[in-house]
Amino acid sequence: MKSKAEPPLSSQIPSVVSLWFVAIVCGVAVFFIAICLQWLIYDDWLHKSGPVRMVGSAIAFFLTFIFVYRWQLIARKRRIETLRRFETIRWMNDQIRNSLQTIECLVYATHPHVTDPVKDAVDRIENVLQGVLTEAHPEQRPKIRDLQQTGSTSQP
Repeated sequence: MKSKAEPPLSSQIPSVVSLWFVAIVCGVAVFFIAICLQWLIYDDWLHKSGPVRMVGSAIAFFLTFIFVYRWQLIARKRRIETLRRFETIRWMNDQIRNSLQTIECLVYATHPHVTDPVKDAVDRIENVLQGVLTEAHPEQRPKIRDLQQTGSTSQP
């Protein structure tokens, strides 16, 4: 069960609308910079007044828009794939922990004298799972350390 303080991983993915917005803003910024540079060079430095050339600035806008949009779209796809991997790791971790708890309880219930080797094996597997989870979610390291100190084997 997820805590309410932890946002879902899907909230870390930018929407397509935000990709369009950022691409348009970047394109407009390049367009205005190109217009301002034309004005600065032709009118101010060369003292040649004349019409502002809009075609080159419009092409710069279009190319910037396409470049920024594609760049963000690729970054978004990579982020989605990474978050899918993290979710898979989280799911596998939970399933393995549940199975290990079952094994540990069954061994203790049927043969209390052999629980020490089984408990050691379960602890080793638990440590490996914690290492994988820590690498997958470095921002959750304090939570994982707290779980290890309390001896809890359930997913937060």
